[in-house]
Amino acid sequence: MPSVTRVHSRCLLIILFMLLVFSGTAQADERINRPAYISISLDPQLYDSNLWETSYQETLDQFYNTETEDFGYGLAEGLEKTVIRGQLKVLPGYRVEDQKSFRQEGEPNTFLLAIDLRYTYGLGNGSPLAAMATFGTCFLASPIKMFSYSAHLEGHVVVYYVNNKREKIRILDRDYTSESQLKGNFFDAQEMAQEVKWIRQLTRDTLTDMSRQILAELPLQLLQRSWRKIADELNSTPTARRRLLSNRTTASKRRSDKITKTTKKLALPEMIRQVSPGVFKVLTEKSTGSGFIISDRGYAVTSLHVVNGAKNIKLQFLKGATLKARMILNDPKLDIAVLAVAPENLTPLQLGRSAGVNVGDAMVAIGYGEDVGLSVVPTTITRVEEFKGTPLLRIDTELGEGNSGGPLLDSFGRVIAIDIRRSDGQQEHVSFAIPIDEAKRLFSHLLN
Repeated sequence: MPSVTRVHSRCLLIILFMLLVFSGTAQADERINRPAYISISLDPQLYDSNLWETSYQETLDQFYNTETEDFGYGLAEGLEKTVIRGQLKVLPGYRVEDQKSFRQEGEPNTFLLAIDLRYTYGLGNGSPLAAMATFGTCFLASPIKMFSYSAHLEGHVVVYYVNNKREKIRILDRDYTSESQLKGNFFDAQEMAQEVKWIRQLTRDTLTDMSRQILAELPLQLLQRSWRKIADELNSTPTARRRLLSNRTTASKRRSDKITKTTKKLALPEMIRQVSPGVFKVLTEKSTGSGFIISDRGYAVTSLHVVNGAKNIKLQFLKGATLKARMILNDPKLDIAVLAVAPENLTPLQLGRSAGVNVGDAMVAIGYGEDVGLSVVPTTITRVEEFKGTPLLRIDTELGEGNSGGPLLDSFGRVIAIDIRRSDGQQEHVSFAIPIDEAKRLFSHLLN
């Protein structure tokens, strides 16, 4: 009998160990464990055109059907990488009547993304004047391209959760817009074949832009609002995650500590090679700054004063790629802003711990200071002080204005702090950095 008892005890220990392992695995994957459907309708309005009354109607029908389907599959791929762990299916067709019944009934225990797109095509505001100018230059071999043909795309996105009673719970509701235009001459505009070409190009450009906008904002909003509104539904199955915004498990912290201990110090050229793809220049209509990627799911960090109030935020990377971004979180006290971008080939930086930093430690500040390209500045921490209750690391090198929001790295290439500039009352500008442990309180739930 004692031996049987020991066997049972061992079995219980094994089961408990497996439960811990699997719970840790589930905790690491912060995506929602539910299937989802994407339903897209598209309503094109062709003003000043009679293309729908010609043989081009069938051509445009096929084109819109294909482009809408590609748009849906692109969103599905992005959402599966960032927020949806279950199967995500795109419904066929682009007309409202194609999907009306499914939208009304839904599928139990799934999400439904209803996306309604409305296109307005037409001549640009200066087209009459352009037409006169074109006739005035008709003797030229190549008339001046003063004619403009534009497209305005409006997108309305509603996300529902359909419970097992087929009740639709509205999770979020968002509007998006995108515009584009092409230049040509008035004679080309009279040809229907040319107008179809313009419509094709404008449609692809605006759909691509809208896809980036949606993927930059929707994943975070969907995660937060879903767990807030239907937490009981999402926790109703054994495979569902625990609360989304809870901290990492002890096991994952042990793995992180193990990685930290085995990391080797990097020579400066190797550090630059590894880190520079994840550091970017922030461009707005009023200022510039620096920032860095914190998650390949599409999240980045910069200084709040760089992007606060900006309507257009662009991130320019070292190799020339430029991505549009939106501010989704901010902390005025820390002067930190979290940006959302489309998750396209992003290189996140490794975040370290600022708790173990000491005065005299060597650091490297990387950013885009004063339009001189990527700058790499070796520096040293001179002291730790507080500003309005916030601990700051003071460094002995004055950084350029454009460095605000860039990372301060240790000798292992890990982000220890975020660079900022402020006046200390004695010198005009002094360089400080916000400890990464303080900053992570704002965005820890977004990390991979």
